[in-house]
Amino acid sequence: MQIKDALEDYMHYLQVVENKALSSVSSYRCELKQYLGFLNSKNVDEMNDIDDLLIEEFLSLQQQNKTNTSINHMITTLRMFHRYISMSYPAIHDPTLHIKSRKTARKLPAFFNTADIERLLDSFSNSDNDLFHKAMLEILYGCGLRVSELCSLRLNQTHLEQGYLRVIGKGDKERMVPMNQRSVKALSLYLEFVRPSWVKNRNSYVFITKSGHMVSRQYVHTLIKQKLQELGLDERLSAHSFRHSFASHLLDGGADLRSLQELLGHSDISTTQIYTHVQTKRLKEAYASFHPKAKEEHK
Repeated sequence: MQIKDALEDYMHYLQVVENKALSSVSSYRCELKQYLGFLNSKNVDEMNDIDDLLIEEFLSLQQQNKTNTSINHMITTLRMFHRYISMSYPAIHDPTLHIKSRKTARKLPAFFNTADIERLLDSFSNSDNDLFHKAMLEILYGCGLRVSELCSLRLNQTHLEQGYLRVIGKGDKERMVPMNQRSVKALSLYLEFVRPSWVKNRNSYVFITKSGHMVSRQYVHTLIKQKLQELGLDERLSAHSFRHSFASHLLDGGADLRSLQELLGHSDISTTQIYTHVQTKRLKEAYASFHPKAKEEHK
């Protein structure tokens, strides 16, 4: 079987059978195109001519300018592709069976303290642009959404009177996320006074730019970077820090880990548990700073 035919077969499977979002399918295609480009440079065009040594060579080249986390994402994509093809066409072997994931250091996420997040969210004016920007950031922090979930949010997923959002997360999994009063107010103002004058062609996305297009992830990242610089806040913070802050502040307020897992849309609770490490680190720092015995030890 030709590799290019296998790719189209797999893309059709993801889109039609698995019913994956177009953005997800596009992301998989982009990664696999890099892989196919490498195989083409090695004059390999048949699926059964691919072996684990070729894959390791490809990953080594990728590793020159990518983190181990990104490499592991690529490995997952390759495994899914080859597993599907080998299961659909038993005569074709799976060369990823012995490919191992790279080790990654578990980094504690950066997050806002409550004073800084309040300062940031209160820094907007009543201009159309600021109402638009404030609504997005209130939702990121108040609901703990991923940036991709914010950008792809549609009008029929908002339930302002009931105070919740219906969010489509990773793997197209759906979850209900409550909204606080601030988030409801900010989103309501944007939807009532800003969006109607920007919308074109019945666009159903909640957050759109002045040109009427769905807001991009890059737009959100750039906005946040500019606000951090404007307010003199820690520039290690990022768009994802809003989600981290949502989680950390809920835990600080007494939320249990299982509820937090549901709110964040994590399929595995071990992903949620990193926030308990954040709490532990903060408690240790507080102990070292304020407990008299700890102070004596550091003299």
